[in-house]
Amino acid sequence: MSKKTILFFVLILLFKAPILPGKVIPVTDKNIQAGLSACNWVRKNSYISSSVCGASLIVRFKGTSQVALQVDTDHLIFEAPGRYPIIAWTVNGGEVQTHQLAADDILILLSSGIDDPVIDLYIKGMSPMEDRFAGDLPPNSVKIEGFIVDEDGCTGKLKLPRKIWLTIGDSILSGDGAALAKDQGRPADDLWSASDDSRASYGYLLAKHFGYRESRLAFGGYDWGGGMAGVPSVKVLVDSITSTVGRLTHNELNPVPDVVLINLGENGAPSDQEVILALAKIRIRTGTDCKIIVMIPVSGRAKKEVSRAFNFYVKSTGDKNAYLVDLGSVSFDTCDGQHPVASGHQSIYRAAIQPITLILK
Repeated sequence: MSKKTILFFVLILLFKAPILPGKVIPVTDKNIQAGLSACNWVRKNSYISSSVCGASLIVRFKGTSQVALQVDTDHLIFEAPGRYPIIAWTVNGGEVQTHQLAADDILILLSSGIDDPVIDLYIKGMSPMEDRFAGDLPPNSVKIEGFIVDEDGCTGKLKLPRKIWLTIGDSILSGDGAALAKDQGRPADDLWSASDDSRASYGYLLAKHFGYRESRLAFGGYDWGGGMAGVPSVKVLVDSITSTVGRLTHNELNPVPDVVLINLGENGAPSDQEVILALAKIRIRTGTDCKIIVMIPVSGRAKKEVSRAFNFYVKSTGDKNAYLVDLGSVSFDTCDGQHPVASGHQSIYRAAIQPITLILK
């Protein structure tokens, strides 16, 4: 048990806080590990961490009426409190609850007074300004050490979708701005994390519609060749969670996704080589059966460049499981003329169902 956890329990006894001392279920627990969304998490013996909006963790608890999340925030480096990561969760599929991490956070009460809860937790928002890739533990990542439950508490198995849907994109796909109102305007730099609603993303909606479990690599300011805050090109990113932590097992992603949906080009037209090398690397890491779907940005930006590079890749490799989707003109509500609000994501999702249905059949 860490010094922070011991200190927290001492404070509980002194001030009679609502969370009672119990036992710690470490992140190495097999059911916690099974509940992590693929490709998102750094897995260590004493913690898990992720710096990707939309990374999720779903766990069934048994023998407990309370669950608290044990976190460590010592590594977080932010210029303003409004940039700290925001987590969100539901209990037994109920109303979404949220919490923005703070520098002194140790435990976060997720559920109380509910027997055997199922906690579905995900990263709702993260600042696009701070380093997201350097080191084992990037300065803006959410670090989870375990869960505090009643003395008789444990985890149980959950039946989750076996098929994996990996989305790769930019701030639009990550959900930045989805929590805002139509025409509200862009938030200040230190409020971008609060504007994110990752479960509103059309990538999540599509995966759920087709019966897949979504994993997501989507960052504000991202493009085929890389992006803000040290995030590398798609060709490098598919292999590496951070600058020191890999994603691969025997030269493949583990588990291998069944679908990879890529929607990039909003932040600038890529070179042909960036697109071609990225698609070739993804194919190597996923095998021949995975369906790679490249979607033209809904704004129409970089349509010519992405289409040209994609067609060259398919012609030169003969890849029969790579598909280009151009939704054409889609009308959707935005907060700032660019980033969809929640209803805007619904519009994009509905427009994409038919062409993707034909691909998956």
